[in-house]
Amino acid sequence: MATPTDLTDLKRKSVRGGAVSLASQGASLAIHTVSTVVLARLLTPDDFGIVAMVGAVTAFAGVFRDLGLSAAAIQMKDLTHAQQSTLFWVNVATGAMLTGGLAAASPIVAWFYGKSELITLTIALSLSFLIASFGTQHGASLARNLQFGRLAVATLSGAVVGLAVSIGLAFYGARYWALVWGGLAGGLTGTLLRFCLSEFRPNWPTRGTGMRKMLRFGANVTGFDVVNYFARNLDNILIGRVWGDAVLGLYSRAYALLMFPIHNLRNPIQSVAFPAMSKLQHDPVAFRLYYRRITSLLALLSMPISAFFFVASKPLVEVVLGSRWLGAAPIFSILAFPAFIQAPLSLNGLVQLSLGRGTRYFQIGAVSAVLVSIGFCVGVGWGAPGVAVSYGVITYASFIPLLAWGFHKSPLCLRDFFSSISRPAMASVTAAVAASGLRWLLPEAASTTVLASCAMVFASVYLAVMSCLPSGRAELHWVLKTLNSSLRGQTR
Repeated sequence: MATPTDLTDLKRKSVRGGAVSLASQGASLAIHTVSTVVLARLLTPDDFGIVAMVGAVTAFAGVFRDLGLSAAAIQMKDLTHAQQSTLFWVNVATGAMLTGGLAAASPIVAWFYGKSELITLTIALSLSFLIASFGTQHGASLARNLQFGRLAVATLSGAVVGLAVSIGLAFYGARYWALVWGGLAGGLTGTLLRFCLSEFRPNWPTRGTGMRKMLRFGANVTGFDVVNYFARNLDNILIGRVWGDAVLGLYSRAYALLMFPIHNLRNPIQSVAFPAMSKLQHDPVAFRLYYRRITSLLALLSMPISAFFFVASKPLVEVVLGSRWLGAAPIFSILAFPAFIQAPLSLNGLVQLSLGRGTRYFQIGAVSAVLVSIGFCVGVGWGAPGVAVSYGVITYASFIPLLAWGFHKSPLCLRDFFSSISRPAMASVTAAVAASGLRWLLPEAASTTVLASCAMVFASVYLAVMSCLPSGRAELHWVLKTLNSSLRGQTR
């Protein structure tokens, strides 16, 4: 069990790391917003759709890129330099094999979608695996040591370079190649900076370093990633195959626009929570308290975003993407429904990993992936909206049994989850109703006017309801206090 001094130090590093990660993701959100607004006006739905076709294939190859070894390195209590050096070379070898294998499979990808131009596109995108493999363990080392400032520098620099290259090439008529070369340039920049900013310098791999346990843990993580791939990408594959690149372009942009701000809130919190919860795995009381705090924070930040997006889907899509993307608005609104609860639910996987329960992590992912995949296959007959509806139905029908399974024989119970999200959920739904009423009163107003008016009403009602609910004001105060103390580098 950790000593009070250890817990205090962990809290200080977690809070500071969370502030850095949130600030980083805020900057990343701004970069992505600029990218989305500008590229949506320089490129067409077909351009985004054709890249999304290959993206569905590279996403499958991507589940093998890391082999779960970053998670193993972060979760392991004592990690030697020899072990991490061996992990580095395993990652590099895996990246090289994935690049070669995907390039060799490019004719099959082109045949499946019936588009010959996908051959060169697939070969180009395959290079991302080799590039990323050289920085995987360096990124894991930075996260393990809670050096999130350095990790943020690498991530943001890659995003800026990628944005500049994509916009520049799109402006000069490169079409979908602007997205490809921008992604590769950003990936190369991020990898180089992770390598330089991390103190880890790999030696040659050696035998007898006790890798078997880490590889077994990583195999379960990879198994989860394989089955989770279908839950995250089968929708793109089916829509692209059945309905074509234009419909897929609308669907993929709607999903990306919805999930990016949520991902940018969730990912920094989880990146800090995973190493922290791993260190608390032998202290059930502290582990449970930490989980409740993180779940509450995620719900406070993500639930109002999803609820607002559900209400303001049409004006938001028109303002951000432009009028030619209005076909994405109904899809965007439907997807906001499962997104409402998605961020807090994602911590179930983090619980399994931090407790070292890789097998259960894989099993829960496998069951979830099967259910979601069945839903996609049923819904695709009704087009992209049908796929989005099926995803929402499966999400809400399955999350309680999956949570109960994940919490079994752990320090947590279902009450911990529901008590953590109840106040943000009630405040978000109430604010959404109020904003919907205002939108009904402004049927002919310009999209910018509707969006701004709904945002002000939503925010005011959300904060008012949170302040009136039992412990709601204390919860808001805790969030503000945490962020303030993080930014000042203090421990509260």
